[in-house]
Amino acid sequence: MPLARLPDGLPPGRFLPGDSPGLWLSYEPVVAPGRLWTRFQAQQDETGWCPVLMAWPCATGRGHRTEDIDGVDVEATMTDSWRSYQDLRSLRPPHPAIDEVWPADVALLLDDPGPPFTRWPGLARTSPAHPGPPPDAVARQTVGQMLHYFTTRFIAHIALVPTRRSADVPALLGWESDAPALEFSALLRTWETRFGARVIGFEGSSVFLSVASPPLTSEHAAHVALEHVLTGASHLNDGTFPFPDYAEALRGERLWSFWWD
Repeated sequence: MPLARLPDGLPPGRFLPGDSPGLWLSYEPVVAPGRLWTRFQAQQDETGWCPVLMAWPCATGRGHRTEDIDGVDVEATMTDSWRSYQDLRSLRPPHPAIDEVWPADVALLLDDPGPPFTRWPGLARTSPAHPGPPPDAVARQTVGQMLHYFTTRFIAHIALVPTRRSADVPALLGWESDAPALEFSALLRTWETRFGARVIGFEGSSVFLSVASPPLTSEHAAHVALEHVLTGASHLNDGTFPFPDYAEALRGERLWSFWWD
């Protein structure tokens, strides 16, 4: 479907080079970024431009194509990630490969019991729809909470990405991060369906999502937390958060964040 006009009321900004019409980004941080994001998000279906907030510019506009995301086999990708994760955990001491020098990330895993799975359990089931606002409305409610986490506190650039699916944003915008943006966007599409997830902002190599229907039970949260870990996000694979603690924290949590070195 061809793109319609840009939203009304944009602050001064420019298109970044990339696929036409490319990524649009404000020149400067905007006043009341949450309010401006909310206005543009309400017009997204009409304009075809998905708004995201950036604590500072962290994209080039030279990203993947929608067709590239279509081609990702999420189940196969996650299965491969599970095998890699299991290989890493197998290196926990005692192990001859690390008898002399323990990699720092392996040492941090010593006290983490890891997920309660002995084999890849497949993707987690869809959450029942929670009572309350639909996903787009939850995203509008969550933007303010996200801004509290920005180190720049309550200021942000506004960016517009030519897509009607926020899940595609990490892959399309040319995100300057070590994140596996293409595979992450493919997984996000399933989170969009299963949990009502929406991408709402970036702070460098961190991405923030709103979630309309997060897991509520411990069992479901552990299954969803495994998917989070298998994204390869740095803070979930360096021992910072023991898996059981992280999984419990997901119960009912409507703001998810991921960070890569």
